[in-house]
Amino acid sequence: MGGVASKIWTESEICGVGAMIFVTVSTGHFDPLIEECDRLYQRDPALFSFFGQIGSGIHTPKFPHKKTMAPDELERLMEEAELVISHGGTGMLSRLYRLKKKTIVIPKQIRYGEANDGQVELAVKWDELGMAILCMDVGELEAKINRCRDTQFYFPSFSSLGTHLSSRLLSGPKRESSVKVNV
Repeated sequence: MGGVASKIWTESEICGVGAMIFVTVSTGHFDPLIEECDRLYQRDPALFSFFGQIGSGIHTPKFPHKKTMAPDELERLMEEAELVISHGGTGMLSRLYRLKKKTIVIPKQIRYGEANDGQVELAVKWDELGMAILCMDVGELEAKINRCRDTQFYFPSFSSLGTHLSSRLLSGPKRESSVKVNV
């Protein structure tokens, strides 16, 4: 562990107890997830050494945390973590894919106070592709953490859409347009 995470660990009450599990909920709220992480941490801080980016929720956990953080700090902490527990937002999952990080995805859902289940479909797909472990119920988090620690993840390579399009644009059109202009 280095950089920001080392500094936080050195200055925290759980210094030296093990690898960090980084949990992020973005700037919104996800109290059921933070509460479950807090319960696990209080039961065994050596096994569940959380550092959280906890957003705007009401619950204040006993483990080290910040409400929000700059994107570069967030990324450094994710890089330094043993594994990441994340909501299922597109931006966060894209970042975790780029970092090739062991991840547990817990999509925000109506039953946890969200307006919709919009994160569920992408979270399910990430699990199907072997890029994360899906957790639909915070009560299953401990088992998912244990599974994540023992899982070899697969991060398929996808061609960059921008690169593909730019090469086609630079080479010019390959066919005649089907649009006829009458003069």
